[in-house]
Amino acid sequence: MAYIVSQIKNIINDSVKDALGKTNGVTQVDTTDVVSMGKAIAQYNLYEGFFGALVNRIVRTVIFVRTYEGSNRSVLRDEHEYGAFVQKVYYTMPNAVDNPTWDIPDGNGDYKQASPYDVEGTVSISALIYGGKGTWSIEIVRPVKQIKTAFMDESSMMSFIDGIYLTVENAFKFEEERLVAQAVNTAMASVLDGGSSAQKRNLLDEYNTLYSQSLTVDTALVSADFLKYASKEINRTIENMGKMSTIYNNGGYNTFTSKDKMVVELLSEFATATDMYLQSDTFHDELTKLPNFERVPFWQSSGQTFAFDDCSKIDIDHDDLTNAVEQGGIIGFVHDIENVACYFGNRRSWEIFNPRSEVMVHGEKAEKGYAVDNNANAVVFYIATT
Repeated sequence: MAYIVSQIKNIINDSVKDALGKTNGVTQVDTTDVVSMGKAIAQYNLYEGFFGALVNRIVRTVIFVRTYEGSNRSVLRDEHEYGAFVQKVYYTMPNAVDNPTWDIPDGNGDYKQASPYDVEGTVSISALIYGGKGTWSIEIVRPVKQIKTAFMDESSMMSFIDGIYLTVENAFKFEEERLVAQAVNTAMASVLDGGSSAQKRNLLDEYNTLYSQSLTVDTALVSADFLKYASKEINRTIENMGKMSTIYNNGGYNTFTSKDKMVVELLSEFATATDMYLQSDTFHDELTKLPNFERVPFWQSSGQTFAFDDCSKIDIDHDDLTNAVEQGGIIGFVHDIENVACYFGNRRSWEIFNPRSEVMVHGEKAEKGYAVDNNANAVVFYIATT
């Protein structure tokens, strides 16, 4: 089942608060509807209360606004790529059969050619539509007269206005980044909810059982032996995903993932630990040299201190999940590039002047959406003691 995006509720606001560390930890996010409606970037009052920090005359201005460079992960696609993702045709291979090209019909030893046209097996074809698109809108109101009278010269006034628009741009980038994260988190939740045991690997439990150890989550992250085991298993899974099978997707589809189509996302704290303890290790080098290797500081929320418990946790609800999925200790997500995709495009802006109120209304719009394909390979790696 695909995850269809139609409209936004509170997901963006909630995930932005999580990402900025304004909550105590990870809060459950319902990603069923996950494309933003119109939303004010800041709470502005018109006229005298519009900018509380403005006095009547500003002689000199220092604008403290920096451009935010969001981390665009591999799931971000352009319009054509996303269109191809959400409209896929699947081919199911037929089973092999005996080939009766030459058959012995009786016991006299004479060979007779059988009919070459009695083939019954055919290739099954199915088409599925994934995902959807919605509109993300931002609008701000700028009272023209108040701003004009607040500055002594035109250049200072224009710097101030540019700062407003740069703030809007940064908000777009940041919220886009968080929406991408929620798409990936929903894909992981789908694996944890309905995937096979091969798709959801508790590496710490495996290691403790295999080697009769009693490592905790904290001690595992400083254990060279465990980190070597974890890196080895992740690499082994990547190799296995390159072979045709149904093992690594919860759609039961015969497929494989070549290394150039493999996305390896590791939690930064785990990746840093492997950097420190396994820098010269072959398994570590193989992971970091993959073409789509990415470090992720946190999946859903940084919490207030970037603690591992917060950064490694997801709490996702969705109509297509059997139950809400809450899982901590996630250190890696390895998936086919076709497993999850996001689209942000067709961005446009508009502006209109209201002469009665002497305000300028500025708006930004873009079409956005994401989808998850359960027929593509995906594996979640986590560490937990229970």
